[in-house]
Amino acid sequence: MVEIKPFKGTRPFNEDAKNLIAPSTDHLSIENIEIFRKNNYWNYLKVLNPVGQLKETDTLLEAKLHFNEMKENEVIKKDVKDHFYVYQIEFKGHIQTGFLSLAKIADFINEKIKAHEKIYENRMRERAEQMLNIKSQIGPIYVFYENNKEISKLLNSIIQQIPDYDFESFDNSIHKLWCISDEKFIQNLTSLFSKSINNFYIADGHHRMGAMKLIGDLKFNKNIHQENFMIAAFSSDEAKIFDYNRVVKDLNGLSEENFLQLISKSFTVVKKDKSFKPNKNKEFGMYHENKWYSLHFKEKLDTNNFVDTLDINILNNFIFKKYLNIQDVNNDERIRFIAGCHGLEALEKKVDENKDSVAFSIFPSHISDVIKVADNKLTMPPKSTWFDPKPLDGLVVYEFGK
Repeated sequence: MVEIKPFKGTRPFNEDAKNLIAPSTDHLSIENIEIFRKNNYWNYLKVLNPVGQLKETDTLLEAKLHFNEMKENEVIKKDVKDHFYVYQIEFKGHIQTGFLSLAKIADFINEKIKAHEKIYENRMRERAEQMLNIKSQIGPIYVFYENNKEISKLLNSIIQQIPDYDFESFDNSIHKLWCISDEKFIQNLTSLFSKSINNFYIADGHHRMGAMKLIGDLKFNKNIHQENFMIAAFSSDEAKIFDYNRVVKDLNGLSEENFLQLISKSFTVVKKDKSFKPNKNKEFGMYHENKWYSLHFKEKLDTNNFVDTLDINILNNFIFKKYLNIQDVNNDERIRFIAGCHGLEALEKKVDENKDSVAFSIFPSHISDVIKVADNKLTMPPKSTWFDPKPLDGLVVYEFGK
């Protein structure tokens, strides 16, 4: 069973939460983020520096000074009692209710907290350096657990109350937070997880998780003894996955006619008179030269190799690698990933701006696929899952060792 713990969170005090939380490049352009940063002096973007700058001593110092300034001016303040933080997010008609708590790094090491993506060493170490600089975790690791009626009932008993925070974020999502120090509630929620929940599954934040594992390793860091990390946990039946689409810069020297002939060996290709969004597995949309196509995969696969049957890998193996010469999806500069929340219009715009490029719309991964991959200690290809809405960075912060 997994263990959860209440903690003394650091949260907005003399400033509106919406002015502190850090916007993401997933929803805003780099230019808009810079405007957001300038218009909100206290925003956590000044602490969460771009990862590529972390090796610059001045940048690290600036981040630490700004975080300390926020505390000194009581823009943020740490709770004096241990809390669980019940957290509800509403986005485009979808509502999910969970909580913020601590979990144990040992549960990740012992595979009770399971990953479905590969964790890369360099990105993991950069995240660790970022967090050790201020000895704090600003953003929670988003996890989900298999649906449990008793847990849902307990959380729903809290959301009938007036929330401590209630605001609209930069992406038009609505965030509500209840800060609960009631000992009976804490005991009940802790007990339910210790008795009935075997695993957490990481939805988003794999490299933060890897970084926390490093921070907990005394060989990596001898200054603090860190056993816990902060999670935002939601039920599997409420966590929502969107499609994660692809745009490839060119057809690898192939003509449009030749490319269509080649992919027709493995796919039934049908020209469409409007944009095409897949309705089921093994079905794809394709946009090229102002034309949409539907692709239906027609080959039989070895069902014993589950990862190869995933739609993302069908696209990788039967189009990207085979005909477009993209062997390393994660590092090839010819490929771009576009979250489904931006709509098919984003794919059309990207292709129309870049002659010879091609876009693919993909049916979203199912939560059961993520669980199956994680349970079998497998990994999905990069950018396979787009969980949205996501918990915000900077709403509640966990300061290490306190």
